[in-house]
Amino acid sequence: MIIDPTSMVKTVDNINEMFLYGKKINHEDGVEVSHWIIAQQGKKGAYRNMFAPTPSDFEQGIRVFTGERLVSASARHIMGQEAARVSWLLNSTDPLVVEAYNRATSWMPETADFQQSGTFCCARCSLAFWRNYKVGNFLNKDALITKGLQALTDNRLGDGTWRRFPFYYTVYTLMDLNLDAAQAELKYARPAMEKFMKKTRLNAYSQRRTAIFQKALELAN
Repeated sequence: MIIDPTSMVKTVDNINEMFLYGKKINHEDGVEVSHWIIAQQGKKGAYRNMFAPTPSDFEQGIRVFTGERLVSASARHIMGQEAARVSWLLNSTDPLVVEAYNRATSWMPETADFQQSGTFCCARCSLAFWRNYKVGNFLNKDALITKGLQALTDNRLGDGTWRRFPFYYTVYTLMDLNLDAAQAELKYARPAMEKFMKKTRLNAYSQRRTAIFQKALELAN
């Protein structure tokens, strides 16, 4: 069961987990889950008419796929971006999904900060913004995201991690951008990823991180 009717977070995580491990989502399931996601548009807690986390998500606390905890407006924004992204990837030819996605993201190309710097709000929000912007039909998206990735270079700490940018979610984002600047940051992050891989951890987030790092290290060659 892909949809968790009590949780946008778990539903999106279920989809991203299938993507990560290369599991096929059939057309019928893709239609069902994308329609469930867009039905959450504009509900209480939604960020800028995006797709809202559920009341249960707010009660239990919201984390991104890689485990970092989110709070306040950033939680609503990031989950809205992640939900929009998977709805588009699952069913971008469906007129209902296209209409809902366009409503949810219409403000993004008009964001002055992003147009000027390639970043949005804070570091975590920028990562979610990039992940969604990369898959959508936006003009100059690669150039704008590449400009934003300079913020990672500027915030390198020298050990494979970055100041301000959460390590696991950052690597997860870079892995899917398919840009030269993103690959350069993955190469920089290699020592920190390799250090993580030497340790054994058994929880669900660590298993995801391990799978992400395995793929990211291949891209960093």
